Amino acid sequence: MVFRIFSISGAVNLAPKPLVSVPTRCDGARFFHRAPGLLALGLLALLSACARNVRPTEPPLPPRVTVEQAAKLMPPDEKDREGWAEDVMAALEAHRLYPSAEAVCSVLAVIEQESGFESNPPVAGLARIVQQRLDAYADKLGPLGPPAVKALLEGKAPGQTQTFEQRLKLVRTERDLDRIFRELLEFYETEYPKSYAAAQLASSLFKSTRLEDLNPITTAGSMQVSVKFSADLAGGDEQAMQRVREELYTRGGGVYYGTARLLGYEAHYDDPIYRFADYNAGFYASRNAALQAQVSRLTGINLVTDGDLLAYDKQGEPLDQDSNSLKALLAFRQRYASDDLSERRVRKDALQEKELAFEETDTWNAIKRAYQEVTGETPVYAQLPTVVIRSPKMSSERSTAWFAQSVNRRYQKCMARYAALPK
Repeated sequence: MVFRIFSISGAVNLAPKPLVSVPTRCDGARFFHRAPGLLALGLLALLSACARNVRPTEPPLPPRVTVEQAAKLMPPDEKDREGWAEDVMAALEAHRLYPSAEAVCSVLAVIEQESGFESNPPVAGLARIVQQRLDAYADKLGPLGPPAVKALLEGKAPGQTQTFEQRLKLVRTERDLDRIFRELLEFYETEYPKSYAAAQLASSLFKSTRLEDLNPITTAGSMQVSVKFSADLAGGDEQAMQRVREELYTRGGGVYYGTARLLGYEAHYDDPIYRFADYNAGFYASRNAALQAQVSRLTGINLVTDGDLLAYDKQGEPLDQDSNSLKALLAFRQRYASDDLSERRVRKDALQEKELAFEETDTWNAIKRAYQEVTGETPVYAQLPTVVIRSPKMSSERSTAWFAQSVNRRYQKCMARYAALPK
């Protein structure tokens, strides 16, 4: 089965690309890199069309799912099925994604997995999580840290009868926590500090005026989408961050940003489970995990197939140090492609690992070609990455594979409901 997502303007190929280098591309293939999302003709049709120097014919679109149908694709015991269906369809339209059954069920499956259709889901033990975070920050400040933090938390926001400390002990949802932290920051800026010790504390805690400095919540809303991704999509500045943190806790906002993160990029996956894994582990993690496994086999270097070829900082920017995967890529180059690939080219190509264009690089093609020649096997395009999930919201460790498989089960049930609908 081929997993298909379509853009409003037409179908886009997300089927697996050739696993060895294709010497040339005709102009008609350029639309692969323009559209935001998804599957069209197979490679043979494309190559045939290129040979004739004509653009390949796009296949007919699958049936369009209606709002009424989308509501029936949700679990039958969910509340306000029509409201959720309307927001899912609105998000697909906003991102110019065709409302096929595959697209609708993908979004619904992630919502069900991440929140059980709650726009502002409660987080078990959230007050404890926050207190642990504050205590850790206070301890970093030395002897003056704990009393200074306590003094800060004894303040009250305008119009509030409870202190910040009292309110934090009662916090249940991410939205409530975000609002308290925003008020805490405003309180500091207008009323605090009044002593040298407090000033020292504040300069450490609020050095960037970004909520992430203290806020342990990095994913939010009904789809638990990355707050940073959502803010970047909304503009990337501080105002966008503030606005997005409110929007994410609405039903429409959570679905809007989550849909963009799940379906708003092109990948050549033949099964939705890999896109679900990417949602948890990062763009193209499943594709890159397969490449890591192939490089590991060719070089004999043991690699964790986590989907990251480079090392990154907390903001997602590449670090100026060689990861184990990059070292393995350089070892591959030395052993198999020293005449065709320079070290500079490998390093430059690796910087594109979070993009579709990485599949057009010399490094990608050299690895795929060598793997097929050395092993006699066709290299797979994707595999589930090996990533451990740790979160203050979770009582135990999980994995990206567990997440993807769990979402995929929900997706398959949704597709079964669609198949049972009268057509």
